[in-house]
Amino acid sequence: MKVRVRTWLRALASAPAGRTPAPSGLPPRWSGATRTAFRFGFVYAGLYCLTSPQIHLALRGGGMGRRQEAADAWAKLWAIRPVRGWVSARVLGRELGDRFDGGDDPYTWAGQLCWLAGAAAATPVWSALDRRRTDYATLDQWFRLAVRFCLAGQMFSYGAAKAVPLQFQLPPSKLVEPIGDLSPMGMLWAQTGSSKPYQMLLGCAEIAGGLLLIAPRTATLGALLSAVEMTQVLILNLTFDVPVKVHSFHLLLLSLLLAAPDSARLAEALLTDRPVPPSARPGLFRSRRANRIAAALQTGAGLWLLWAQLRNDWSFWKDHGGGREKPELYGVWEVSGFSVDGEEHPPLTTDTRRWRRLVVDSADGAAIQHMDDSLDPCGAVMDTEARSLTLTRWADPTWQATFAFLRPADDQLVLEGEADGHRLRLHLSRRDLDTFPLVGRGFRWVQDTSYLR
Repeated sequence: MKVRVRTWLRALASAPAGRTPAPSGLPPRWSGATRTAFRFGFVYAGLYCLTSPQIHLALRGGGMGRRQEAADAWAKLWAIRPVRGWVSARVLGRELGDRFDGGDDPYTWAGQLCWLAGAAAATPVWSALDRRRTDYATLDQWFRLAVRFCLAGQMFSYGAAKAVPLQFQLPPSKLVEPIGDLSPMGMLWAQTGSSKPYQMLLGCAEIAGGLLLIAPRTATLGALLSAVEMTQVLILNLTFDVPVKVHSFHLLLLSLLLAAPDSARLAEALLTDRPVPPSARPGLFRSRRANRIAAALQTGAGLWLLWAQLRNDWSFWKDHGGGREKPELYGVWEVSGFSVDGEEHPPLTTDTRRWRRLVVDSADGAAIQHMDDSLDPCGAVMDTEARSLTLTRWADPTWQATFAFLRPADDQLVLEGEADGHRLRLHLSRRDLDTFPLVGRGFRWVQDTSYLR
């Protein structure tokens, strides 16, 4: 009898917070607060994961085009647009338009209020109908499995976009844009895009968090690593005004939710010298063999998600990103001569008509830099056989200019065509991108000076 009492007391001392050990052979009894918190978290996290287009897209292996459209349509279907519209108009004071980008727009914020209200209303009803239940151990295991894969899919999605690298780019137009004209988000993108190794390491760290999440034995470690990474991402989104604050905050919440049951054991391991007992959480099934098969299936499914995401991002990088073949006119072109209807315009900063530079970022993207250093992004269509270049302003699609071009030398360009009803003729010279310190300086073990440059 004394031995049994000592065993029960030791189990009580090592039990996770919020759970009261039951006699041998019975599952631990959850406290009322723990059961209520589980119900609220189950409803709220479930609603968010079901209605998030990013999560839906990642669980399908990622991709663009029709898959992205299907993910947005799924979010709108489950989001109950009329309810969101009413909340946005009456609570936020913002009318919802037809545009939906999944960022921090009124549509998203209205959804968060809906899900909070839904969870707050469902929790007491669930508690009243299920008041005799002592625990949700089995449901908790399946719920955590679903949350693990929702979070792992996001870690793979964002990690693959950096590891390829695809998410952050530094096009030539950013090299000549005044730093004061950059938005906070543009500054973050340019800073991270200027160092591919740094971007790729960030991506590998996020992928590592996802890989740890898909295996049951390493899920807690994966949740901790994901929480650290999502904390950094959330801070960056908040301080650089990146419109993914809501989503990154929820990914951090999902990470903490997965790590919460082991918080007491982790605190004991880090803050005391006492040995920490192994986790007592049950598996998905009663059979050890069934749990091993389930673990193998989870690992296989997770690896497929990662492979599909990497495959899609690699294809996009080759076709539309940094791996795409550079066009003939790629780079920064300094305008040395500019004439309008035969009249030469000297390089005066007060001249609103003259161009200072033409920057070609890709086969379908360019920018006109005016004498006041402002940039005018344009779509570009190049025909190397006809030797023509057509520019269309993004801000004003009705504006279009078509030029015939000549290449007297590899670093020389002559453009002649019409724009705004006038005949333009430009002489340009290409600037070597390595002359920009951000591109050409490179890495140095030994620094000659300690100055910022």
